[in-house]
Amino acid sequence: MNILASRYSAAVLAMAFAVGTCLPTAAQLAPTGPSVVQLRIATGKPGKGFSKVFADIRNVCGAAVPMVEIETEGGLQNLTALAANKADLGFVQVDTFAVMQDSDASIAALQTVMPMNTNLLHVIARSSGYQLPQTDFLDKFTSRKSVVVRSFGELKGLPVAVVGSARSLARELDRAQGLGLQFADVATDDEGLARLKRGEVAALLSTSGWPSGPVQALKRSDGLHLVRFELKVQEPYLISIRNYENIDSFRHPFLGVPNALMTRPFTSGGAYGRAVATLRDCVRKNLVTLREGPYEPMWQEVKLDAPVVGGVKLFGPSAR
Repeated sequence: MNILASRYSAAVLAMAFAVGTCLPTAAQLAPTGPSVVQLRIATGKPGKGFSKVFADIRNVCGAAVPMVEIETEGGLQNLTALAANKADLGFVQVDTFAVMQDSDASIAALQTVMPMNTNLLHVIARSSGYQLPQTDFLDKFTSRKSVVVRSFGELKGLPVAVVGSARSLARELDRAQGLGLQFADVATDDEGLARLKRGEVAALLSTSGWPSGPVQALKRSDGLHLVRFELKVQEPYLISIRNYENIDSFRHPFLGVPNALMTRPFTSGGAYGRAVATLRDCVRKNLVTLREGPYEPMWQEVKLDAPVVGGVKLFGPSAR
């Protein structure tokens, strides 16, 4: 059956409130004056997709528009940062915005600067399997059973580590499919991988564009593999086929969801509105350079004229 309708459960709203109480601040802000606008752009964890995309944009457009990175846990916290005026722009998954827009008028007022790439749900498991816990006295006299997880549905009833935006997405998958997953929230991919390798969880769930830095850093000798996503989906979700040669994962199906770069609703003629417009125009002007130069592969996916998903307002003179 189809899963993942355009709204998350109420648990996501509670999670967003929790992360909103500990929003990060930018380090080493550049000096600004009355005539200088420095755009604060909320990204994600260092080494992951949003942070890498920001680095590309700053490399190409930093001379035209001063900008600083606001490191967060990902798209869900980026929305909270925008609503709390802790960031001026932020990368957001469109499904996350769809559910959160009704929770806060400041979120509902956000506008899309440009569509971006697709985030993929990376599910990593141990090739040797997950050892099931011994649940009764007789189990102590028998060998522990192991489960080798190859497809997402096989995680039913097992503990999983979740990081960043995967915390909300995984809970929605669990609710929709009745999987009975046991969640362990972790702060970073490294922490989740460590728990996976120790056998504390059956899998790590993490979202990122392709390629994911933490997944790309894995070696064959780590004894880990990617879990195939075999469930049916509906818009805005999609199935994306990708490869990770470093762990012999080829033509692998991932659950994907589009991203967008969003902004607070600045006055078009004001200093911040002009700065956002300059940044948008700079990316558009240099899109061929970003696609063909030494930048992230995700720029191949970016189609600046693609329709906006979910009825989100567009930034610019046409936005109302």
